[in-house]
Amino acid sequence: MSAASTTTIPNPPRDQAMEWLPVLLWGIVIFILSTANFSAYYTSRMIEPILRFLFPFASAATIAMMHTLIRKAAHFTEYGVLFWLLVRGPLRGRAAVALAICVVYALLDEGHQMFVPGRTPSLYDVALDSTGAIFSNFLHSAVSEIG
Repeated sequence: MSAASTTTIPNPPRDQAMEWLPVLLWGIVIFILSTANFSAYYTSRMIEPILRFLFPFASAATIAMMHTLIRKAAHFTEYGVLFWLLVRGPLRGRAAVALAICVVYALLDEGHQMFVPGRTPSLYDVALDSTGAIFSNFLHSAVSEIG
């Protein structure tokens, strides 16, 4: 067998670019969720009536707390998905790089909110985003061990 037949050909640039497409699309989703249209004021107009319907005897304070928890769970989930897309795609086998990208994007996302009316940047949210990515890392590792 010749040496030429045992070498592997790397993915063509087009395939490598396509691996980044889901990451790019999800990054755009995260960016959109950071706009004024998804501020606490606007999401309360949609989420709180649903919560009042589901929990008719809950106090206003309870409904407000549930709304906040849903919003914070969204932060956690957004970055869990971002990490998952990175390590299942273009950064396969490079979890530390994927995590670093998630943290940097979380910082940039919160920085973006400084310029958006009705939004407030928060390092707490960066920590929550990063925690979602770290949890996704644990989940990815567990699933990889099973599979």
